[in-house]
Amino acid sequence: MTSGRGLFIGDDVLDKAIVLIDGGYFDNLNRYLQDKRGKKISFEKLSKKVCETVGVGHYLTRFYHAYPYQDEVPTEDQKQRYRNTQRFFYSIDHIKDHQFVNVGRVRPVYFTCSKCNSNVMERKQKGVDVGTALDLVEMAKRHVADLFIFITGDEDYTKAVELARKELAKVAIFYVHDQANNIYFSEELNETANSSYCMNLDFLDQCAM
Repeated sequence: MTSGRGLFIGDDVLDKAIVLIDGGYFDNLNRYLQDKRGKKISFEKLSKKVCETVGVGHYLTRFYHAYPYQDEVPTEDQKQRYRNTQRFFYSIDHIKDHQFVNVGRVRPVYFTCSKCNSNVMERKQKGVDVGTALDLVEMAKRHVADLFIFITGDEDYTKAVELARKELAKVAIFYVHDQANNIYFSEELNETANSSYCMNLDFLDQCAM
């Protein structure tokens, strides 16, 4: 693993960390590890690894995601996908000190294809980043942890991290940067946090099931 910006602890003694996982970003990381190494990421191992990297104990992990889209009269494929996702989310709550947080929703977005000029529908998450950001800021205000470790590369969280730091919370960003595999990070987000760490493929492999 290569580090973006170094450890920030200094003279502070940090006892516990809450790990926040951006579900959409995690999906990309899990797909990345599956494609490259044929493995899946373990939530427990990932939580432990990021905490060990910073040098802090693990207190809690919160995983933020939305349920998949279904039509008003869902197809069998949609219903099966929903059930599979539901089982996956429920399994997170059965891991010690891990929680699934249902935020936002998935909605159809229609647009005109520039190549074929036909109407195209994509499924887009709405409100997931807002719900996650609000949770971070609320926890920072309540001072529920010494450190928040945020696994994401989404620039939209920059303001939330800024507000959390105004509440004297410490925030570390963990991200992956592999442009060839469409996994990105935000320089602005990383600079706003107290520290940032770039996870490479070997790092993720150490977090595999």
